[in-house]
Amino acid sequence: MKSLLKIYGKYIGSTWGIILLLIITNIGIFCWIIGEQVAWGAPGIRFGMRILDNIRLEEEADGKLTLTQEEREYLVQNRFLFLMVLNEEGDVIYGWNLPEELKTHYTAGEIASFSRWYLNDYPVKVWSTEKGLLVAGGEKNSMWKYTLEFPEKFMRRIGKYFFTALEINLLVVVCVIVFLGYRYYKSLRPLAEGIAALSANQEICLPEKGVTAHLAAQVNQTSDLLERQREALNKRDAARTEWIAGVSHDIRTPLSVIVGYADELEDNVNLSREDKKRAAAIKIHSLKIKQLIEDLNLTSKLEYHMQPLRIKPFYPAALLRRLTAEKINGGLEERYELILEISSSLEGMAFRGDEELIARAVGNLLNNSIEHNPAGCHIFISGSREGDYCVLQVSDDGCGIPKEIKAYLEQENDVQKQVQGEGIESAAQKKKPHIMGLRIVKQIVLAHKGSFQIKEEGHTVRLALPMG
Repeated sequence: MKSLLKIYGKYIGSTWGIILLLIITNIGIFCWIIGEQVAWGAPGIRFGMRILDNIRLEEEADGKLTLTQEEREYLVQNRFLFLMVLNEEGDVIYGWNLPEELKTHYTAGEIASFSRWYLNDYPVKVWSTEKGLLVAGGEKNSMWKYTLEFPEKFMRRIGKYFFTALEINLLVVVCVIVFLGYRYYKSLRPLAEGIAALSANQEICLPEKGVTAHLAAQVNQTSDLLERQREALNKRDAARTEWIAGVSHDIRTPLSVIVGYADELEDNVNLSREDKKRAAAIKIHSLKIKQLIEDLNLTSKLEYHMQPLRIKPFYPAALLRRLTAEKINGGLEERYELILEISSSLEGMAFRGDEELIARAVGNLLNNSIEHNPAGCHIFISGSREGDYCVLQVSDDGCGIPKEIKAYLEQENDVQKQVQGEGIESAAQKKKPHIMGLRIVKQIVLAHKGSFQIKEEGHTVRLALPMG
């Protein structure tokens, strides 16, 4: 669920990022509009009505009003086309660049009208001075005028209204984000749980609805396909295991007969020395066949988890001593030397596990060192405790385990694993090494939730078994 919550967090973060981007964009647009208006020199935006407060009319000697050149340039700069001055009776007592269509006298009603709206479609600004009423007009269709009126109480509280509206908008945005995010999370949660169950090799059936309906349907199809494949594999594996167990059972009796007769022939005083050797060879190889069949049956059961573990407490140190003594007393030739080393940390320590299987694993390692070093070698058996693990090791100074066998043991559990540079090659095309004994050792250790390692260029096999 942590990954799903992470997706949810990214969704909320990206939503806030989009909102922030929109706010910045709108602020930018507003600044662009204001800047463009300023660049146009729109007097209404920059100065309001007080723009005419800078006009100072002068009187000539004869009492007539006039504008200085500087003031005319000021009017042109602020995009005024004309200027006129009205006295209290509404007569035009001074004019500058007046259009011909304008009158020379205006009533009080006309003055009230154009001061608020337009004068013959000219947008005008009006300012009262001691010399009279200044009326300055701009180009037609250059200014939009509209009168707004607000109560005094409203204008005093407009800041509070603005921030209240902003808070409400933010609250609505947050609620919408959380709601949409929760819906998104709710629709993805079954899908995430289904994928997690699928990876754990469990059968699933997701509801196919909502925005993830198509994905849920595909996951359900994948689950059905895997379930059918799993059932087919289980049937095949069960059939193979039953067949191996049946063959092992059926062949055990003939082998026992062969071993028995071979043993009798070997002890028969009437046979020649050569015939006795042949009888002994028959017995030895028959016992090997019997051992191979037992190994095949055991590895099959371990591979498909059909071998029950008989868990009980035992002492690993005593087990190693027993196995070493049995091997020496069983007629070990002089060219082999067994060296047993048991750490004080392992002495007297009880371990819970299947003693028979662990003894089988150590015995297989000892047999491998003997069988693959016909010229003789030193075999080292050690036991120690490392933290929460019981560590058993078998080493020799002989030929060691070949690299190809080590690589095969490391790769045999990988599904369709390919080594770079080798290309695609089927299992039938590869010559598999004979690793029955080592495979059983590895399977026994893994059945105990331990680890199997081949170290020191194949001269040491390390078995680490958890104490708990």
